[in-house]
Amino acid sequence: MGWFSKKQESEGVKVSAEAEAPPAIVEEEIEAVDEADEEEIARPPTPAALADLFLVLEEHLTEIELEELSEIVASIPQPPPLVDRLTRGLEDMEELREAILSSPTLSAEVLRVVNSAAFMLRTPISSIEHAVTYLGATMVKGLVVQSAVAQVMSFETDVQKAAYMRVWRSSIIASAAAHAFAEALRFEHPSVFATRALLANVGDLALISARPSMASIYAPHSTLLARVEEQQAEIMANSAILSSLLAREWKLPEDLFTALRYSITPLSWPPDQETRSAKEQREDVLLYLACRVGDAIAYGGLKEIEEFRILGVESLDFFYLPEYLRRLDLGDLLLLLQDPNRNRRIRQTAEKFSEEL
Repeated sequence: MGWFSKKQESEGVKVSAEAEAPPAIVEEEIEAVDEADEEEIARPPTPAALADLFLVLEEHLTEIELEELSEIVASIPQPPPLVDRLTRGLEDMEELREAILSSPTLSAEVLRVVNSAAFMLRTPISSIEHAVTYLGATMVKGLVVQSAVAQVMSFETDVQKAAYMRVWRSSIIASAAAHAFAEALRFEHPSVFATRALLANVGDLALISARPSMASIYAPHSTLLARVEEQQAEIMANSAILSSLLAREWKLPEDLFTALRYSITPLSWPPDQETRSAKEQREDVLLYLACRVGDAIAYGGLKEIEEFRILGVESLDFFYLPEYLRRLDLGDLLLLLQDPNRNRRIRQTAEKFSEEL
């Protein structure tokens, strides 16, 4: 297949660390782009690494390629029924507590994790009710799903285990970011977007489990673009396809596997080539931005959420994102990340969910 090329050096996109803009300049740049006429803004030439990337979707695959992916999906057992319940809402704290208690194994794992050294508790937490109150519903859901997935997947080597934790750290932080973004946009059910972000990388976990040699592509400082290139070179598909196939196989809500299907399209599709509705694009970009926040912390080593940037950065993961934010009137999401009062949920999740869990 000649749809995609091996990893190439990006061209003309490097900016020195000194050029990174402080929050005030970030706000001015976003406002300037928002106020400009679309026709007056010329997109810079697409770097070769992006121009050469053909982002594979399920419909591009042959029957043989789909069969090979089906083997990976089939190798992952069905997770406990609780995962299905969590993906369908479960916002009430009492209902969440009762749902977790319905699975003794998962209850024990949540308590083990929350009492681990990563959370640095002065007094141990001995009940699920206390854990939910202390961590919040979003993080507890993340820990439950993490534990459930770990039970059905195999991570044996140190490289696999390190990749697994990096992927999950990114996912749980992305979940908190997606929830905060959805609240800021006044979407009716922010938890839906938190769940999408939480499961956006489940295909990566399946790949790490089924193809141990692929775990090395999830190294620190790796980019989404580099991982997608390696995935498509190896299995003729990418983790977004695997995530959506797993969601379908596990009979999770239809809107969930549709969202996962398009979860990485802003990486390689310019906005003027989008065929999805404006509403769907806004949801896709919200999910994509939230996942890049998670990646910046889990892979990039970002320490302070206020330092997150998409303007004037080296990574091509953000090449089309400013244009999407402008067209869809989503620039305020970047300002949310700069505001300590509004980014509190994301910051606390990043601080609590250590790589040592």
